[in-house]
Amino acid sequence: MISAGCGPVGSFVMATDAAVTATLASAGYDFVVIDREHGPNDIRSTIGHIRAAEANRTIPLVRVLENNPGQIQATLDAGAHGIVVPKVGSAAEAAAALKASRYERGGRGMCPAVEAARWSAGDTWAEHRRSSNENVIVVPLIETRAGIDSLRDIAAVDGIDFVFFGLADLAQDLGIDMYGDVGRLVDIWNEAVEVVHEQGARIGAPLGYGFEGGDFGTVESDLTLLKSAAVAGLARHRDATSRTPANGA
Repeated sequence: MISAGCGPVGSFVMATDAAVTATLASAGYDFVVIDREHGPNDIRSTIGHIRAAEANRTIPLVRVLENNPGQIQATLDAGAHGIVVPKVGSAAEAAAALKASRYERGGRGMCPAVEAARWSAGDTWAEHRRSSNENVIVVPLIETRAGIDSLRDIAAVDGIDFVFFGLADLAQDLGIDMYGDVGRLVDIWNEAVEVVHEQGARIGAPLGYGFEGGDFGTVESDLTLLKSAAVAGLARHRDATSRTPANGA
């Protein structure tokens, strides 16, 4: 999609019910980020989300709690098409996350009897290994001062094709207000876009904050979208009922 000039749009998924992912997919979202850093999803509910995404032809990514090889392996074994890694602050950290996602010496552990491998027999393992190593996406979250300072090196790591601009934690790390100082964040973003594109990688960000020139983005999260719709619907119909005379009077 990106190569065709169309920026993919996704949303974070906090709820544990896989129907939420199916709903977002049916609404046309190109990908979901199942949140295991801030959301309550465990490995069982994550598998449900992944299956719902695949059944409805959207891409399931998972944000892990931390840059931990065990967590990355378990998430990919569950079938995630890619991982979003919080607070990546150096090229070494990005490379470590990438290594944990690859079937290679010292990397991701081999096990055919998992969801991602479709419980493969020996004759299908080689294809799974090849496909996984070629297609699993690793997305460093750039959300600290260290990440911004090291962004050029992070984006230059061979195999890191995407990074994501995490404005909330970045604002906190910089000691500024995410909303009141959004202009400063936009300035940082504009420099980040140039740096990442110079390295041949792609960069995404939350949409609706003035971050222009990116390659992909996210629209809020499932539950914030639900609340926004609920508030709007309540206001609209509350207003309508307040104008309706009681008992026909």
